[in-house]
Amino acid sequence: MLLARIQSGDGAAFIEAYDLFAPKLYRHALFRTSSPEVADDIASETFTRAWEIVREKASEIRHLKAFLYRIADNLIIDHYRKNARAAVPISEEIEETLRAPGDPHERVDRMLAGEKMAGLLAKLKPETRDLLVMRYIDDLPIEHIAEATGKKKNAIYVALHRAVKELKELCAGSTSDN
Repeated sequence: MLLARIQSGDGAAFIEAYDLFAPKLYRHALFRTSSPEVADDIASETFTRAWEIVREKASEIRHLKAFLYRIADNLIIDHYRKNARAAVPISEEIEETLRAPGDPHERVDRMLAGEKMAGLLAKLKPETRDLLVMRYIDDLPIEHIAEATGKKKNAIYVALHRAVKELKELCAGSTSDN
């Protein structure tokens, strides 16, 4: 409904979308860049670009949240290309953003809260880490992750399954190191 209002040119609806999604996009960018300033710039620029695109291609947008995350992810990629740095540390904000227990991957969710898990996540490939962050920290549905990454839903399911398995193996390896 919010998307339909935005597509019809309702500026107030766009402000509602900003209020709803800007903090989430900021947190997403912060996890990926570890820089509050860069995260703030990315969150703001995401909405600037979204407004321009919505006016031109409104009918092509199906899911507002996925659309915004795709823009933010592209801006994050652009940031790293410009700065030629590798994305790394996941901040301790993980503790505040975890979903409640009961999820099928409950063990992974709980472990994400610790610094040890942040270190393990840093060992994963950026694409793998990003999928885990989008699904378990940003709480994006599979469909939206697929749209945001430009991949098919089945590919996302498989990649997430492998990512969780890889993370569990890293967890098991780090547990046996102690």
